[in-house]
Amino acid sequence: MEVKRIPIVMISDDNFVMQTCVAITSLCKNKKSTTIYEVFIVMAECSDESANTFKQMEREDCIITLVQASLEKYRDIKQLAHISIACLLKFDICELISQYDKLLYLDGDIIVRGDLTELYNTELGDNYAAAVKELYCMEEDDGCINAGIMLFNAKKMRVDGMRDILVTTRKSLGDRGSMDQQTYNMVIKNKIQYISIENNCIPGRLVGDVKLSYTMEQLNSLYGTHYKNVKQLIQNAVIIHFATGNKPWKYTFAPCAKEWYEYYLLSPYGNKPFKRYGRWGYRLHNMKEIFEKNGIDGIIKHILKRIKRKKRKENVDWD
Repeated sequence: MEVKRIPIVMISDDNFVMQTCVAITSLCKNKKSTTIYEVFIVMAECSDESANTFKQMEREDCIITLVQASLEKYRDIKQLAHISIACLLKFDICELISQYDKLLYLDGDIIVRGDLTELYNTELGDNYAAAVKELYCMEEDDGCINAGIMLFNAKKMRVDGMRDILVTTRKSLGDRGSMDQQTYNMVIKNKIQYISIENNCIPGRLVGDVKLSYTMEQLNSLYGTHYKNVKQLIQNAVIIHFATGNKPWKYTFAPCAKEWYEYYLLSPYGNKPFKRYGRWGYRLHNMKEIFEKNGIDGIIKHILKRIKRKKRKENVDWD
């Protein structure tokens, strides 16, 4: 049997160790017996405790390598959203892990349901990376990827000095909610190999985003797929990405939250209980926060927004 060795890069700070461990648990659980993952975890100034937790996960077919990294050059970029500046270290990974010509980057807010050999073997040609196109950019021809899962042409990135270009471009954009994704879409937009949505499926956007209104015909055309409905698409996805605000470690009702929790129980954190909101608990908590911030007018606007969202969801081909 031919053994496949695949280098995978993830980034974590001390606030994202648990989620990253769950992702690695799913990664190892669902790989082929002939696949060996070498998981490089870029440590964004993490503690020794975090490092020890990651090292506990190492096994013969999943080698854990910790890569210490500084956030110093990114500290002047303000965090305007829930996204940590640690994700800007993605600009550095091709230089930090220089022994491979190709690197598969994975966000930590995912679960992996299958082997990633086929994804890693994607031909990149003269492109800088392969990634899945964002749903928001259905009408655009190029330059709009979700940067949570990316297969890098690491050799070309290094040869062309892309790290410095990415860092300079990001700093020129100033403070904003998007940390790294907008920068990639600006800098490498003409050098992207698009891959299918199964490699970066975001259920929260497919079934719950008020900004989206689409048909399965449009989805299948965008991604070159042939699914009958959204449910079938999600069921067949290899990588589930929890990229929306409905995180499964916060809410029990988030799409695929039950599946995520099964891997949580298998992870190093499996014996550590934590609180998650159910649907009604979340609604009451949310309404309380809205009232405290915006009063009764805020409550009315929130209700009207939910009614509008429900009408939009009726257009989604779920079943």
